[in-house]
Amino acid sequence: MIAMLVMLSLSIAAGWIAYAVAYSEKGQRVMLCLSLAVLAMIYFLFYASGQLFWAKWVPDSAAIIYTNFASIFAALAAGWALRLPKTPAWRRGILAVLLGMGSAAAILWPLLSIAIRPAPDGGDQWKNGVAMQTSWATCSPAAAATLYRAEGIEVSESDLIPLCLTDSSGTPTLGLYRGIKLVADREGRSVEVLDETLDEMWSGNDWPVLLAVKLPYGVDDRRYADQWGWIPGMGHSVVALGLTSDGQRMLVGDPSVGLEQWSKDDLRVLWHGDGVRVR
Repeated sequence: MIAMLVMLSLSIAAGWIAYAVAYSEKGQRVMLCLSLAVLAMIYFLFYASGQLFWAKWVPDSAAIIYTNFASIFAALAAGWALRLPKTPAWRRGILAVLLGMGSAAAILWPLLSIAIRPAPDGGDQWKNGVAMQTSWATCSPAAAATLYRAEGIEVSESDLIPLCLTDSSGTPTLGLYRGIKLVADREGRSVEVLDETLDEMWSGNDWPVLLAVKLPYGVDDRRYADQWGWIPGMGHSVVALGLTSDGQRMLVGDPSVGLEQWSKDDLRVLWHGDGVRVR
């Protein structure tokens, strides 16, 4: 709630600055600023919103709110919309109101998404020390539960679903970070966002690590999709628990199947750098 109030205040301030200070009497410049603000909002939502790297700069459980700059871009656009010259006031007003609603929706989305798409109840099912997901949408809370059991902390998938802001369509990446961070704060732990290569993680031998994985489009090896059920482009969460005794493979807690062994080549295909540890 504090984060939402902060971002709401910043958005209102940005809209007021665009309306009262950062405008031009020339309509082309105002239209250019309005267009750039809308373009920045769309680009941010598609390519930067909710990415785990933001937690490196904002190590707070509310990072999902603090780093959603789409609300500020929409507010700037709303302020410039009110300054469009040679445009009837009702048209300017409607455009500004719509952009203002977009700004508010960006701030409130973590709560709106749960209201629109209610989360599953979850459960507390385990297999060989791996929390098993009870629906296709709950792999991230289940993986977080596996991470914490490996750290000696008992927490269930159902406990983590509301903390991770999971809804029926899945879990946002920074929502997963939120759930892990809240439990870590409660237990006197800290959360570390990974900043290392696969070779560095492998040789560092510092486990457990929760990994965000995904089969990218265009992978030539059809075994991932045809034999092992990976859906190209769909994100998944697993926990790297350690290396096998010969150091050639990694023990992975996959909430969809249980305990597995992955090769380094598997990680090169499926892992793209995002992960967290609990200290």
